Amino acid sequence: MRLLESPGLLGRLPTTKTMLAYLSQNAFWGLLISAVEVYKRECFGLLIGYRDRKGPDQRYIIEHAVPYQSAGRRHRTVTNNPRAHRRIERFLRSIPQMSVIGDFHSHTMWGYSRAASSLSDTDLEGMKAENVYLILSVNDRLREVPWSYNDDGSLSGTTDDHHFRLTAYTVTAAREPRRLAILCPYALGFNARPLRAIL
Repeated sequence: MRLLESPGLLGRLPTTKTMLAYLSQNAFWGLLISAVEVYKRECFGLLIGYRDRKGPDQRYIIEHAVPYQSAGRRHRTVTNNPRAHRRIERFLRSIPQMSVIGDFHSHTMWGYSRAASSLSDTDLEGMKAENVYLILSVNDRLREVPWSYNDDGSLSGTTDDHHFRLTAYTVTAAREPRRLAILCPYALGFNARPLRAIL
């Protein structure tokens, strides 16, 4: 995983230790499409991948973001279907390379109130120390903004009619939230225009 240690990318990312959430291209698209599909209501889904721990370093490699089709959605809340969750976890046990390493949900704009990327008390209640949690704050796009890393470790940018901010969290054993830096090389090249061939 030399990519995660690239000084060019990590040099711009604020990290408290080396606490990092790496998003694959598949996971990036899964997150955005899930949020856009139900925009103005919250999306919810599972993060599938693996944990990579070396000493004090803690990395979550997120390969897939799988939305819950059976989630109960409202503007400010989303609930999973416990029976469906058990079926999915049982199914994933047969795939030894990857497992559920957390979940994601969105916070959406409502009227003129812009969506926040911070954790609510309800968000904190269900968090486990060994997992990663992603919040997608989704707002109407006011102007085009290229995808970039932010000083707080989040990743943001625009696509189509939406402005997204992806923020990753975990909690300590003492239930204190910790923000993780997000690394998604694919997102930074998302707005790049292909070079024209010179004939």
